[in-house]
Formats: sequence, C-alpha cells, structure tokens
Amino acid sequence: MNFLKFNLLIVSLCFLHGLMPFSATAGQQSNDQNSVRTDYSDHNQMGQRLRELTRAYPAMTNLQSLASTKGGKEIWLFTIGTGEITEKPAIAIVGGISGDHLLGSELALQMAERLLANSGQTAIKNLMDSMSFYIFPDMSPDARAQYFAPLRYERLGNANPADLDRDGRIGEDPFNDLNNDGMITMMRIKDPTGQWMKHPEDVRVMVKARPEKGERGEYLLFSEGIDEDKDGQFNEDGEEGVIFNRNFTFKYPHFTRGAGEHAVSEIETRAIADFLYEAKNVFAVISFGEANNLTDPISFNQAEANARIQTGWQKSDVQINEHVSRIYKQHLGDEAPKASKGSDGDFFQWAYYHYGRFSFSTPGWTVPSGEKTGSDEIKSDDLNFLRWAEDKGLENIFVPWQTIGEHPDFPGRTVEVGGIVPFAMKNPPYSMADTIAEKHFAFVAEVAALRPIIDIINIETERLGRNLHRITADIINKGTFPTASQTGEKVRWVQKSVLRLETKEGQSILSGKPVDILGAIEGRSSVQRSWLVRGSGTVVIRAGAEASGIREAKIDL
Repeated sequence: MNFLKFNLLIVSLCFLHGLMPFSATAGQQSNDQNSVRTDYSDHNQMGQRLRELTRAYPAMTNLQSLASTKGGKEIWLFTIGTGEITEKPAIAIVGGISGDHLLGSELALQMAERLLANSGQTAIKNLMDSMSFYIFPDMSPDARAQYFAPLRYERLGNANPADLDRDGRIGEDPFNDLNNDGMITMMRIKDPTGQWMKHPEDVRVMVKARPEKGERGEYLLFSEGIDEDKDGQFNEDGEEGVIFNRNFTFKYPHFTRGAGEHAVSEIETRAIADFLYEAKNVFAVISFGEANNLTDPISFNQAEANARIQTGWQKSDVQINEHVSRIYKQHLGDEAPKASKGSDGDFFQWAYYHYGRFSFSTPGWTVPSGEKTGSDEIKSDDLNFLRWAEDKGLENIFVPWQTIGEHPDFPGRTVEVGGIVPFAMKNPPYSMADTIAEKHFAFVAEVAALRPIIDIINIETERLGRNLHRITADIINKGTFPTASQTGEKVRWVQKSVLRLETKEGQSILSGKPVDILGAIEGRSSVQRSWLVRGSGTVVIRAGAEASGIREAKIDL
C-alpha cells in the first residue's frame, strides 16, 4: 500500500529555554504552510493543529473537549469518520500516556493528520467510510507541559496536589536547579560509603559498583536538588500530583507514589474511561506508552488466563496479538522499539482486562541497542544512549559534570551536577518524528483494514407449501479480528453480535429464534441459521453489533 509522505524541510534547530535536550536538523511543515515545526508541540500548538484539521476537513472531523484538568488544559477527543460514527467499528488511538513521553502525543496527532491528508486515496477513503477513529492526543497535558517550562524535568504527575511521600504535607520538597541551567539532571557526591562509580569506558556515566567483581563504590547519586524536608530523599514531593498511567482499575497499586487516593480518581482518567465505556463500537485500542506488546506479543499463560480474577490474556486473543505484532515488525523493521511489560494501574492493561478490547501498546521508539557496552560487559543504558547520540551527531544531550558550591545536605564534601538532559533518552530528536510517525500510520492503517466485518450471505428461501417458507442464511465475519475479544466476552462489556429476523403483521416465525445472541464470531468464519416462517411479503434479517458493523438483508416471500 502506498502512502503520501509529508514534505520535509531542512532547518536548523531553534533552541528553547536555552539548552535543548538534543539538536535536530529537520522539521515538518505545519498545516498552514506558514511556519516550520522544529520541536514537539506544546498544548496550545497541539490545539491549533487540531483546529486546523477541523477547518480543513469539516465533513470528516469533530473536535471536542472531554474535560479540563486542574492545570486548566483540555482533554481533547478528535473524531474522524463519516456518516453514523457510533454505528461503525472504531479504533481508539491514545497518546500522552506518560507526561515524559512527548513522542506518544506526536504520533497520535500525526495519525490524525496523515489519515486526513491521505483521505483521497482509495484504501484510506474506504477505511474512513466504513469505520471511525477516536484520537486522544494528550492524556497527561499538565505533566507534559514541564518540557516547555522554564525548569525542565521529566514530570509524570498532573496538577492535582498530592502528598507523594505521605508525610502529611504537600509540595514541601520540590526540584532545585543547583547549577542554574534550567534543567534537573543528577548530582554525585564523593563518598566512600557510596555504591556508584564512574564507568571504566566513559567517566561521564555512573554505574553501580559490583563488589563480587572487586569494584568499589566511590559516589552517592541523587536527583539534582536539596532535601528540603530532611527525610533523606530529594525532589520527592513537588508540584506534580497523580500519574495518569498509574490510576486505572486493573491491579490498581494502592498506596503507591502517584497512584492517587483511589482508582480513576482523576479528571483525566475518568474522562477517557467514561467515554470509552459508552463507545460500544470500539474493537481495539492502540496506545503510545511505556508498555509494548507489539515488538514482543503477550505469551499465553493458562493459569493466569483461567484464574478467578483473570491476569493473563486468553489464548485466542494472544493469537491476534501475535498476528498484529508480525505486522508491526514488518513496518518498523530493525527500528521496532524494545519490548516492555505493562505496569500496575496502567491504561494498556485496563483497556484489555476491564474494557475488554484488544489492547496494543508501543512507545514508538527506544534508543537502539548497541554493541556490548564495555570489555567487562558493564551494562549501561546511559552509555548506550551516549554512543548512539554521538554516532548520530546529536549535540547538547549531556550536561558536563560541574562542581557546585557548598551543598547544605553535604557540608564539606564535593558535589557535582550533570548527566543526560531530561527527555532525551525517552524521545527521539524531533527530526526523526516524521519518519517514525509515517511507519506507525502505515501500521495502523493495515490493522484497521483487519477490523471485524459482518455480512449476511448465502441466503436461501425454500417454499414448503401452505404459505410456509424455510429461510437459511450464513452470518459471516469477513475480517481478521473476531467480533469481540475472548476477554471482552468474559467481562460482558462488549456488545454481543445479535441476529434478528423481523416480521410484519400477518407473518409468524414457527421455528428459529426471532432474536439470537450469537456471541463472538471468529475472524474469517461464519455461523448458519434457519427459520420457518408462515406468511408472505418481506422479512428483514439484521446481524452484527456496533464494533463489527450491522448489516441487513430483505427477503421477499
């Protein structure tokens, strides 16, 4: 399938807030063609891009705000489709799962832009005529804003004040910029009791010493800051509050930092959960976040799948995951990000176990794995990243270690501040975002084409005399996806496929069910039903559900 590419302009990176996390060399043109994007969009810029799409494609789009966060930012839902949106199969695409994952929001937003830009192509037009797309570009807008703030650090929590260290006080130990560079990195303190040492192959990188290898720690290592509340921790109770990706109901992590007072306690989590529970036409959820079951699909675990409280994917659902994973790796190739599991209370697992839909998640990008990081095989993600960044010619990705003045928590000791800049290891340079988004768009388009598609075929009518007729029909799912996940059937939140034979006055059904609950129909399979009907005129067969589409056939007796 061929897809149009967005034009790229070669530009120099404009620096924001002084030192940028990394430099870029290319940016994508904005929709109005009057400016060039050279960095990830902030909340206002994202809203502008969405509004531009609604103006350019009014018949295909709808932009609405589901709620406003405590920080005064909108939770946007951008709907793409034509006709009766809620009666067609739909995919939900969710970005901003984590506040420090800028790429996730960009991928979700570019998904909308690319769908619409390619809507004139036959394949994409057919998709948009036959299904709907619900796009949530940014579910962590308060946390994500920290990238654009005067003080930059990798924030996860929203703007709802929370007692993160549970000491009865709120916000008493915020971040402190000790070297005044506008960023929070790390600080290392020379101390014989420390467990950290410099990497033997790159003194910029700190690694834990291995006593069993005869190594000796020389440093303490903390987040850059001051222990304001003197509890031995640094920056553990600042402005940020509850974490979106830790506030959902599946394996909700009670009393865990950032989880909130109770599951779905936050405006953001409640907004998307309320909408999706009402969106009966969604058959799959694709989220851009920490979890990744696309590079490496879920493995079937019979004990977990059959437990009283299910904690493992059902076998037939695993098979779908495996199939979708193969498609993903075909599109991403060697650039497929590293596999990672979901975490307690996250959106990815909630979408499968409690919402009952097929749930696929990927970060979209991770730092490519390099060769062995050292002759002694001292593994270090930081060293791997630095080598990759240098190979790509990226600049401004590391703050050199710098000795600062007297630190109130470490009097008389040498304290240095430095390290990899915030956001750099979790997000590629923006110059790479366009290519990554193009590959994910092609992947999503192919997955969407596998949606469940109900049809009524092989209709036969047999006249039996005395105004009697036997009607036989096959109800087929022409798609690859089943009409419901196996877990969706168990949690009973997914609409079941229903078969109805509708008669008029003077007609009666002598055998066969007028309403037949079919349950899930596997992909590329069918069920057959027959009825014995007395009377003449027209009867109507209707079959399907919102998540697979509803078809009808009229039969003249």
